[in-house]
Amino acid sequence: MDALRRIAKASSEGVMWRAYVAARTLAEMAARAVVEAGLPRPERCEDLPRVLAGNILDAADSAKLAEVLKTAKALHKTQDPAVAKKIADDAVELVERLARAARRRYPAVETREGVRYALKAAGVKAAYSIGPGELAVRADRPLGLEEKLRLAAELSAELGIPPDRLIVGDLAEPGTLERAIREGKLIYADDLDDEIDWLSERYIEYICC
Repeated sequence: MDALRRIAKASSEGVMWRAYVAARTLAEMAARAVVEAGLPRPERCEDLPRVLAGNILDAADSAKLAEVLKTAKALHKTQDPAVAKKIADDAVELVERLARAARRRYPAVETREGVRYALKAAGVKAAYSIGPGELAVRADRPLGLEEKLRLAAELSAELGIPPDRLIVGDLAEPGTLERAIREGKLIYADDLDDEIDWLSERYIEYICC
């Protein structure tokens, strides 16, 4: 497993670095598990254990995950090798548990041919619902204002939403990207597996930076 190899490689740099890499790897795996399982995506890394509890991890492992994340943040202050070793050992154990327990669950995406055709014709790779009457799209290239208005007009009839009440945003826009990562519901993807991978990576960057 790449995650375990990454931690093992860090061991050559000493116990403190191994602990940091192990905790970081665990946080990234927990964030990815949340996305792949279609669970609500929390805004803070420390809230990942709460979301995973009862869904992917049991109560004991969720508590251990919370402790690892909390202790790792303070490790640079304590510089305690014994604490670092425990963090790394617990993180490795949880990485293995997550690898066994996490399962990709595919969202119920849009199936109406008219909607899919309009999005595909506009070069859209994926679309997210980010609120009532609001869509965020990820396209081959950033869409211009006229293109977004035209797409909104084409989608409005298919979705049963008046054109003036449907807003199409572009993930190339920073604010729209953050909303989609944080709370967007995937409703269309040209390639579902690729899009879940893309969202997982962006969410990891957002919550684990």
